[in-house]
Amino acid sequence: MKRMNLRDVPDDVYAALVEAARDNRQSLSAFVVDRLREVAQTVRIADYVATYPAPRGTGVTTDDAVAAVRNVREAS
Repeated sequence: MKRMNLRDVPDDVYAALVEAARDNRQSLSAFVVDRLREVAQTVRIADYVATYPAPRGTGVTTDDAVAAVRNVREAS
């Protein structure tokens, strides 16, 4: 594991993170690491989607697929 120091975090961002960590019963560090994991996974997925060839003959676009995933996420 690596250590990471954050600098120049705006006060309002810091306060929101502290509150969210408390609400999730986590330390600030654990909460931020969890959020960074989510971001890192999303970045990799975005890279994959950007290089994935669209299926031919289906009429389904990448935008259609993204919208479908968002609908499922919002419904859960």
